[in-house]
Amino acid sequence: MRQFFSIARATALEMASEPLALLLTLSAMALAVLAPIMHYHQFGEASRMARDAGLSALLVFGIAYAVFCTVKSVRREIDSGTLEMALAHPVSRAGFFLAKLTGAALAYLVFAVTVTAVSVTTVNGAEIGGRIAAKVGDVATVFGPSRVCAISAIVVPTVLGAVLNRFARFRFTLTATVLALAISLVGMIPYIDGSLVWRFLPVAAVLTLPAFVFISASAAFAVKWRENAATSAAGVLFLVSVPLLGNYYLSDILSKGGSLPLHHLGISFAATIPMVAAFVMLGVHLFEGRDVDRT
Repeated sequence: MRQFFSIARATALEMASEPLALLLTLSAMALAVLAPIMHYHQFGEASRMARDAGLSALLVFGIAYAVFCTVKSVRREIDSGTLEMALAHPVSRAGFFLAKLTGAALAYLVFAVTVTAVSVTTVNGAEIGGRIAAKVGDVATVFGPSRVCAISAIVVPTVLGAVLNRFARFRFTLTATVLALAISLVGMIPYIDGSLVWRFLPVAAVLTLPAFVFISASAAFAVKWRENAATSAAGVLFLVSVPLLGNYYLSDILSKGGSLPLHHLGISFAATIPMVAAFVMLGVHLFEGRDVDRT
């Protein structure tokens, strides 16, 4: 069991240290923050723009994160030959594969929490801006302090991460990732509307579920094929599943103080479990039948 958690932890840190992972995280945050700020044709609906941008970023960039980073992590073990050393320890092939999936899921959760936190800050700022605009008869915009908190969660981690890397030899990507998570969570605190958080979180949770399907699918594909082929296979899966990803309407539930019905959340979880289980079993089967070499 100790070896299982050691592999999962190493995988999570490895993925969080990937430059591509940081790029996808910052890009998702930028979309969530800048769309309602920079869009000049929002027709006074900054709050709706913020909701749509945040949830879209969480879904689309989350799936990209799941595919690219999981494939890289699994293929690195196989192509570099470190798989042989890992299996020399008291861990089965199935246990190793499941540990890699657990680590990938943990790394993705860091991404999801970061993007969700900065989205909540922006949406809350847009709602405050809307109330202020209604009083003064102006066009609704994102509340200034909320805007500063959200943008800081993007800018400060990159700058501080670079400084710590230069003068203290901290790993830039991992440091920036951790700082982005911390600053995003802290940025939620000022002026936050507790009811918004509890309404937003279930919707965000539903939109994270497809990523877990793609994590398990990408890991299985990476066991069978090399990086480009495995990524392409995951891309085909994404195109096929697009009709099933029509969850953008969930942002409408948050309008006028609405919330996601709990049964909808339960159904979404119930639908995800068999898909994840199927790809996990496929990955374990492929891994069990694979020769441990560099090919």
